[in-house]
Amino acid sequence: MDTDSGPPKTDPGVSAPVDRPSSLLLRLIVSATLALTLSLAMVGLAVDRGYRAASMDALQERLNSTVFLLLSTLELSAEGQPMMSDRLAEPRLEQPGSGLYAGALTPAGRWQSTSMTGVLNSPSPNVLPRGQTHFVGPEQGLGASYLSMGLGWEQPDGEIVDLTLWAAEDRARYEAQVAAFRSDLWGWLGFAALLLTGVQGLILLLSLRPLRQVASEVAEIETGEREQLSLSYPKELQPLTANLNALLASERSNAAHYRQALADLAHALKTPLAVLKARLESGESIQTDTVGEELARMDRLIRRQLERAARSTHRTINKPVEVFPVLERLSQSLERLYRDQSVSIQVSGEQGLSLRIDERDLLELCGNLLDNAAKYGHGEIQVRLSSLKGSRMPGVEIRVDDNGPGLDGQLFSRLLARGARGDEQAEGQGLGLAIAHQLAQAYGGELLCGPSATLGGASIAVRFPPR
Repeated sequence: MDTDSGPPKTDPGVSAPVDRPSSLLLRLIVSATLALTLSLAMVGLAVDRGYRAASMDALQERLNSTVFLLLSTLELSAEGQPMMSDRLAEPRLEQPGSGLYAGALTPAGRWQSTSMTGVLNSPSPNVLPRGQTHFVGPEQGLGASYLSMGLGWEQPDGEIVDLTLWAAEDRARYEAQVAAFRSDLWGWLGFAALLLTGVQGLILLLSLRPLRQVASEVAEIETGEREQLSLSYPKELQPLTANLNALLASERSNAAHYRQALADLAHALKTPLAVLKARLESGESIQTDTVGEELARMDRLIRRQLERAARSTHRTINKPVEVFPVLERLSQSLERLYRDQSVSIQVSGEQGLSLRIDERDLLELCGNLLDNAAKYGHGEIQVRLSSLKGSRMPGVEIRVDDNGPGLDGQLFSRLLARGARGDEQAEGQGLGLAIAHQLAQAYGGELLCGPSATLGGASIAVRFPPR
């Protein structure tokens, strides 16, 4: 018997269910609704507690006023029996079952208001010592709330009689008052919660509208209806959209460079292949050395084009590389390399500037510029590093001046164009500048040439604009 109790096996032909991510808008609305509901509930509880405390104080004040009204109409007989006039100051005390009650207690007897007629479980305060007040609220669970006050009554013969006056009110009146307030309070708070939830939903819809626009434009890019995202986004999303546009531009640029490299390679291989094909078709005997030379030539062409294609492509998001240390290392290496020519390279400018570029590409770019200046100058080279101000990330300018014969603009343009040819065999300044030009363009930069204002020779600058 198989007793394996491991996890159940799934059919390899059936894909496992994928959890569908919930909507960001739904998450925000649910979170905001929960926070709003909790906040309004706490506000409602605080207001309800405050209202009940205020109602309790008002009840105690009413009962206290009733006691003093009762005191204004009270008389004591010679025996100390409490007596009241026919007309009381509070009409409710004369209405049976009105809900407001009052009474007086002395050692000789007691008096109760007419409103106590027929009332079951009537309040029965005890006689209090003089100067004391006792209040029993509706929360005590009795049928009525009452306040009793202990006094001393001076008789005409000078005797002081202990007198306790009390007033009571049905708990039902207090509870009805609190219930009515709670009904209005929670009703209005519920209406406010619905209204605020709707307003929050509208605000969230408007706030997330740029994200929906991003998703819509990405879908249009996938279908080929547009090439990049628009620029009209809030500043919080601009880093995202700018990087996406940079990635899209990088992809198009890399694809274009690969297509160009393949076209150049096809053009370069056309001639040796045509020569070999013609010799084979004519029946001419082909020497092994000749075939080897043609194959070696084609191999060099393939390698050169692959290297140029690799140089012309780049990653959009690279680690920042500090430029100044790279320039110092290159200058020290070239001074040792051209020691016989007494080449002197001075590096100056702003330290701490960084470029998002592959470090090997930066070494090759700057190395070509410095090597050209060392080859065609007269031994003195100045390299200056400066920043180009930008809103997010500053740009960088690397300027290389030499004391050579100089280089005019037309020749500079021809050298760049000649160096970019796929079948170019000559090594030298044209190829070095072309490589530098390709690398600069691959990272969104440009190569500029002019006369040197300090050394009198050529001044070649590579500029990477700010982002």
